[in-house]
Amino acid sequence: MGPPRLGFPLGALHSLANLALTTLLIISLMSGTSTAHMELTNPPPLRSKANQHTTDPDYGMTTPLSSSGTNFPCKGFLSLLDTSQATAVTTYTSGQSYKMTISGGAPHNGGSCQASLSLDSGKTFHVIHSYIGGCPGLGTSSDFDFTIPGDVPSTKGAIFSWTWFNYLGNREMYQNCAVVDIVAGERGNHGEEMISFASRPEMFAANIGNGCGTVEAKSLRFPNPGPDVDVNDGGAVGPIGGGCQVAVVSGGGSGGETGQGGGGGGGGAQDDGGPLGQSGPLPSPGPGTWTPGNTWPAGFPSSAEQGYFTLHFSMSTYVYAFFVGFILGWVRWDV
Repeated sequence: MGPPRLGFPLGALHSLANLALTTLLIISLMSGTSTAHMELTNPPPLRSKANQHTTDPDYGMTTPLSSSGTNFPCKGFLSLLDTSQATAVTTYTSGQSYKMTISGGAPHNGGSCQASLSLDSGKTFHVIHSYIGGCPGLGTSSDFDFTIPGDVPSTKGAIFSWTWFNYLGNREMYQNCAVVDIVAGERGNHGEEMISFASRPEMFAANIGNGCGTVEAKSLRFPNPGPDVDVNDGGAVGPIGGGCQVAVVSGGGSGGETGQGGGGGGGGAQDDGGPLGQSGPLPSPGPGTWTPGNTWPAGFPSSAEQGYFTLHFSMSTYVYAFFVGFILGWVRWDV
């Protein structure tokens, strides 16, 4: 093999074109994986491809809500109510416990989530469970327990909502909504809950142009998490901005105004600015991964290092592909 000669022979141009197309395809596939976020898959939400009643699936189910809030709540899909696509996907019994499943390829190091319920076609959502830190898990799929409050009455077409505020990345809010039916259990309609459903706090909202934001690289501490909460990150911090939900001071279990939307009780919750302790079971993010509240395994990158690695890996991929294509197209070897 002789020394390389510089030039742009036709064969090299053809090879370069093939290489460029291949490189673009590989990068597109990698980009599709890296930008896929997370979504509620059980119960299957409106317009999800996992929903048997969906006729026009949304292939952007994992994308966040608009930063302007124009598609809040539920990504604007509540317009489907009273159509066949909004047929209930499951039936819950008040007072009983269930699991919701969050799936996807980019959990952004977890964050904080809420499960909420609307009995008025999405006009108001009351929190039935908050997960502070560790939500979603760091695997491709994780389950989280929740209980339908015992005093929730029988309701056709209730709206179950999952919301998520990611730990790393752009300040965003994610939401998927599923239509479910509620059947009153033995305790239903008897008011035996310590905190009535109507007095539970309203679903928290931020990063959607409402004057409230969240802090990056910190799990969100909800101002009013409600009476059912798992705390998986003792270092969680509250939201920032004048438009944020106001914490409710405990008032003998009667709840109070949330200061967001003027409705819903606080469920006796109070954000006193202090650190949160560990309580509640940790979700199962999958084997070999880290969950907030656990000790970092040896050799496992910290959350900050993970974000740094992901960003620089993506940038390096593009730079490497460009230079490889340039060099191989420019240099021709004589045999």
